[in-house]
Amino acid sequence: MYIHHVNGIDWLVITAFEELKTMFIEEAGAIPSCFSTASELNLIDQAKRTYGYLPTLSGVITDTGVFQSKDNEEDLNPLLACLVEGRGRVFIYWGGFVAFVGDEQTFITRMD
Repeated sequence: MYIHHVNGIDWLVITAFEELKTMFIEEAGAIPSCFSTASELNLIDQAKRTYGYLPTLSGVITDTGVFQSKDNEEDLNPLLACLVEGRGRVFIYWGGFVAFVGDEQTFITRMD
């Protein structure tokens, strides 16, 4: 694991093997530059502003960011994660799937 800093937010890059970190980032997709600690909006509202409609989640995001759903054959572990105090959490999974987790709302969508 290591930290990648984008727009004032520290993204935790989660890797199984240090030598594969480049591959893991490429699989997860680019870190969204739309998120910023300079914005007064929480992360979900920043995502809505950028991506528009966010579909609701059918499943559970654990505290560690694991996406569990009866529709998935197995749980999805995040490849990238960030936590912004008081603004929410974002988890990015293989295939461009992204979960936005706030105090009252959770969404999952796919970034193109």
